[in-house]
Amino acid sequence: MLLVGAIVIGAPAVGCGSSQDPSGFDNPHGTSAEAGTGGFGTGNEEAAAACQGLRCQQEACGGGGDTTVTGTVFAPNGKHPIYNAIVYVPNAEPAPLVKGATCDKCGAVTGDPVTSTITEPNGNFILKNVPIGKNIPLVVQVGKWRRKVTIPEVKSCTENKLLDPELTRLPKNQSEGDMPRIALTSGGCDTLGCMLPKVGIDASEFGVASDGPTKSVHTYLGAGLEADLAGGPNGAPPASTLWNDVNQLKNYDMVILSCECREARDGEDSPTKNATSFAAMNEYLNAGGRIFTTDFMYTWYKYSPDPQMQSIASIPGGAPPVEGPMTLDATFPKGKALYDWFNVVVPGSNGQISPDIVFGNYESTVASKTQVWASSPKGFSGTGTGPRVMTTNVPVGVDADKQCGKGVHIDAHVNQPGLGGDRVDTSFPNSCPDPIKPAENLLAFFFFDLASCIQNEQAAPTPPPIVK
Repeated sequence: MLLVGAIVIGAPAVGCGSSQDPSGFDNPHGTSAEAGTGGFGTGNEEAAAACQGLRCQQEACGGGGDTTVTGTVFAPNGKHPIYNAIVYVPNAEPAPLVKGATCDKCGAVTGDPVTSTITEPNGNFILKNVPIGKNIPLVVQVGKWRRKVTIPEVKSCTENKLLDPELTRLPKNQSEGDMPRIALTSGGCDTLGCMLPKVGIDASEFGVASDGPTKSVHTYLGAGLEADLAGGPNGAPPASTLWNDVNQLKNYDMVILSCECREARDGEDSPTKNATSFAAMNEYLNAGGRIFTTDFMYTWYKYSPDPQMQSIASIPGGAPPVEGPMTLDATFPKGKALYDWFNVVVPGSNGQISPDIVFGNYESTVASKTQVWASSPKGFSGTGTGPRVMTTNVPVGVDADKQCGKGVHIDAHVNQPGLGGDRVDTSFPNSCPDPIKPAENLLAFFFFDLASCIQNEQAAPTPPPIVK
């Protein structure tokens, strides 16, 4: 076995789904390149002449051996493992990403991958049939998160272990690689935004809309508990300027919508949302946007102008507290992956998650339109259990290969204001001093899952097939 370090290269990188030359890999857990003997060190001159670039550095090993690279993909903080990340060796420079809402498809990575794999729930990967030699490029990618590094040397027919988390983590800032553009709306009843610095996004990447693309995270001010607007950095505009304008929404790959303590729509005190808002958000989702919501932000589903979106669930709303803990559903492949991932991050959790407060806004969901990931007892609101974590692909009710956007809703306050030192205020993100709570890891998992390509949630992820 060979232990390998690496030299980081900050490079503009690939888009998940914006490829003109989609390439991928046969085996979900490591593949060779093109079939046949060409370029594999067999001595066949005709085949050797046919290979190009790094494919000429792939070597056939005797006795069933292989040249492998192994490691673990982490969040920018180097601590949280990333599930379902694509890891590959490119044979060309990956194409620039298209930022903002786009209808990305699974399997459309660029850079003509020579070999690739995807990560397990613990973030581990085994990349097979890796080109041998010095300065071998390696790309790690989840949606529009992408980082390209260089492995100083890959030795033939052995395992080359990448043990430094700094090598195989996602980028902390734009100088290290590609990051999605994120809009965060603050809210008086949820410090959802404090999850972002905790997963490792550099403080230098936080700003407001007027900063433009120089900052990856823009904060907008939603409704507060006792004030018209919640806290946020100086210069942050009201959230209504974001969600009343579909073109503004489409500037962002994802929108994180913190609970505003009430529905905050027309007819209530200090409303921030109206019919224009709901129509714009619906159009954003259909264009490939991603939204992350908690508690009262169920409004984006309940009051959508799209009857299909309204039909995904019965949502009485009103934020009735219900019993915890949440129990993860491990009966489908990605649900089992979340169960296993959480046991890695919070050992001994065994599928039990206890947010600060759990709510029963959702009475039930339609299984063909929404994937439930966790449930908890209904408590005073009835017998049995109710859905507490769910995802919905958009447009609702069509095949996954025709869907573009996605919403994840967590019916809880995972980081309740006032129970610690975290807050979103003028000094954000430096106003988030608390270590990540066990339940807050749930936010981290879905934050990166939300960035990934749209797929049937009931199916296990697979890398795209290789184009030969």
